Amino acid sequence: MDKKMIRFIDSSYKDLFSIPDGGNVALTLFDGETIIRPCQYMDECHAKIGYRVFHICEFAEIMERNGTIYAPEVMQKGDIFGTYEIYQIKDVRSTDYCFRSYAEASPKISRSDYTRMYAGMLAPNMSLDHLYAKHNMDNRPFGDRMRSLSMSDVIVINRDGKATAYYVDTGFKEVPQFLYIDRRERQQEKDEDAPQPTIPKKRHEPER
Repeated sequence: MDKKMIRFIDSSYKDLFSIPDGGNVALTLFDGETIIRPCQYMDECHAKIGYRVFHICEFAEIMERNGTIYAPEVMQKGDIFGTYEIYQIKDVRSTDYCFRSYAEASPKISRSDYTRMYAGMLAPNMSLDHLYAKHNMDNRPFGDRMRSLSMSDVIVINRDGKATAYYVDTGFKEVPQFLYIDRRERQQEKDEDAPQPTIPKKRHEPER
């Protein structure tokens, strides 16, 4: 008899991945902490995740509201979901390319001017236009903590172990320098013996 599979979806009911009954899901909180939760199949639309029983869409909506990434603890062959992050300029007044076009901003873009404001799940075939619309709705995720997605914001798409950054303009301009600058500035901090962030430890929650 085939083992029952637990579906994980996004808040729009798009399939992301499945894990076998009794498997674990890894939750990466917005602050970087990772929690491992055991999962138990209940029926086609419900699962016990950690200590609670969730409808699969209820779980997705809670994760979306909290900016939490979720994935199988052990990736399965064929998993093709991705994740995305939104970065916005911290100091609007002193950053002269804030809300400017890519043509104006390109020579000045610096990762150090930006703050990571949100992280979410990315279903297959989910477009940048869809993300733009989603993060301009009145009930958008983190709507009380960040501006609506606007010109000069950067979206970083993570798929298949590859990150691609896009500058929000009248369309979307790929900005590989955003990721390169990030690596360069991190190396500079390391060379200057700046404190480095510790890697969060995974926390397992036993099944009750």
